[in-house]
Amino acid sequence: MYGGMFINTQFFPFVLLQAKGKIFDGSFVYCCQPSPQTMQLPEVIETQRLLIRPFQSKDLPFFLEFMLDEMATEYLSFTDSQKTPEGARALFWQVVESYSTDDPTLALVIEDKENGYFMGSCGGAPLAEEGVVECYYSLLPKYWGMGFATEASKALVGYLLSLNEVRVVKAFVSPYNPRSIHVAERIGMQALGQARHPLSGQEGLMYEKRK
Repeated sequence: MYGGMFINTQFFPFVLLQAKGKIFDGSFVYCCQPSPQTMQLPEVIETQRLLIRPFQSKDLPFFLEFMLDEMATEYLSFTDSQKTPEGARALFWQVVESYSTDDPTLALVIEDKENGYFMGSCGGAPLAEEGVVECYYSLLPKYWGMGFATEASKALVGYLLSLNEVRVVKAFVSPYNPRSIHVAERIGMQALGQARHPLSGQEGLMYEKRK
């Protein structure tokens, strides 16, 4: 989770575009390699304050706002070109278009349930080991410090572990990202110490939660 949960500042992992051979990271570190397994896309995950759902065309302006926010992407592994209006727009449509394929990208919007505001994103992607999935989250800075990252991450991890094909959810967190470290701890993930991400090769702190 990064930016949100892990190695990056939000919950936007390389994982987001792992299946597409791209880099899209947020809170957790996600990587880019062909996806060995496909995960089911939820219609909506509901929490006390949030709706977590697939991206829709109406979300594009808010996604661009996030991608162009230097604080929001500080710990995220996006390329420089992806943090431009053109690159971010291409990334957005790549995710949306994947929903109609046999291998959808599990990238979801975090939305304020009360007023419908776009707050950020979360999601997950399979790692090479069967049954092992990486998660991520990412929030716009104006929503930091209010417990939304913990609420979204807990719901996301719960959803992932409810899938028959998933037995372990992992998160790789930057040691310089205390917010994401605290989120991982609050949602009951076990700290496994320093580790190298199996796909990106980045060093970070590994957390996991099992069924």
